[in-house]
Amino acid sequence: MGERRVASWTLVIYTVHLRRVDEGAVVEWFVSFWDLETQRTSVRAGEASNRVDAMTQVIATGRELARRDDGSVVNKTAHIRIGTELAVVAGFDNPHLSDENLRCRIEAAITAKQQHARTMQQRISVEL
Repeated sequence: MGERRVASWTLVIYTVHLRRVDEGAVVEWFVSFWDLETQRTSVRAGEASNRVDAMTQVIATGRELARRDDGSVVNKTAHIRIGTELAVVAGFDNPHLSDENLRCRIEAAITAKQQHARTMQQRISVEL
């Protein structure tokens, strides 16, 4: 008999903050991919001096993690965080998608997640 595997994501929300260092505020970020082949998560995190630099680092890191050394795709979607903003984004694996288009996808995904969170908050408030 065949074994059925179910891939799932466990979203872990960390306490996120901007912290002060000698040169100014730091924006923390991460990129996470679930590897469909190995059934493992790859995560890379870092810090940037501002949101624009954090976005640039997320894009570069996401593109790197999206493919294996042999060029095969790890996963078409990634979980990302920039500062306190979370999103699930597709497109890191697409070499024909420009960094600017990927940046727009990330911004749209962040906005959609925030709008969904506000809607859910309103529903909970109404139900209470």
